[in-house]
Amino acid sequence: ALGVNLSDLAAKGADPLGFVLALALPRDWMPDWLKAFANGLGQAAETHGCPLLGGDTTRTPGPMMLSITALGTVPKGKMVRRTHAQPGDVIAVSGTIGDAALGLKIRKTPALDWVAALGERDFGFLLERYLKPRPRVVLAPVLREYARAGMDVSDGLVGDLAKMLRASGVTGILRVDDVPLSAAAHAAIGYEP
Repeated sequence: ALGVNLSDLAAKGADPLGFVLALALPRDWMPDWLKAFANGLGQAAETHGCPLLGGDTTRTPGPMMLSITALGTVPKGKMVRRTHAQPGDVIAVSGTIGDAALGLKIRKTPALDWVAALGERDFGFLLERYLKPRPRVVLAPVLREYARAGMDVSDGLVGDLAKMLRASGVTGILRVDDVPLSAAAHAAIGYEP
C-alpha cells in the first residue's frame, strides 16, 4: 500500500514527506501477522525516506481494512501534471509494463494453463511485482526537470496513456513493439498450448 502511494507521488515529481495509516483489525487478528506487517511497512518507509506521521488503529467486526495516504512535496511550479502533454513529446515509461497485472492474474487464478507453464523464477517475479510494488522515488527530480506531463501507470499503459492524452487535449502514437516487457512477461504472453 505504501509503495503504490509512493509511486503516485514520484509520477508527479514529488519527494515523500511521510504517510498516515488507518488500520482496522478484526477480532481474529494474529500478532505474528501484525509484527510482519509492521516490519515490512517500517522497512519500506525507511528505504524510501517516508516516515509514519500518524493515523488510527481500531477494531472492526468485518474483514481487516487498511488505508495509507502518502504526502509529498514538490517545488513551486514543478509538479508534473497529466494535463500538460504537447504534440511532439516522447511517450516514455520507467520500467517494464504488465508485470503487476500478470502477477494479479496469477494470484487470482493460479490454475490457468499459462500460469502452470511458467517457470518458478518467472512465476515468482511476476507475483512479487504485484505484491511488492517498486516505486521509482529516485526519478522524481528527473521528472520535475524534464517531463512536461506524467502519471503513474497503475491501470495499464494504454488506459492511463489515454487518460493523460485526453486530459491534455492531444493524441499520441504508441509503438507497441517498443513497449518494454520483462522476460517473465514475455514468457507469460508467449505461452502456446
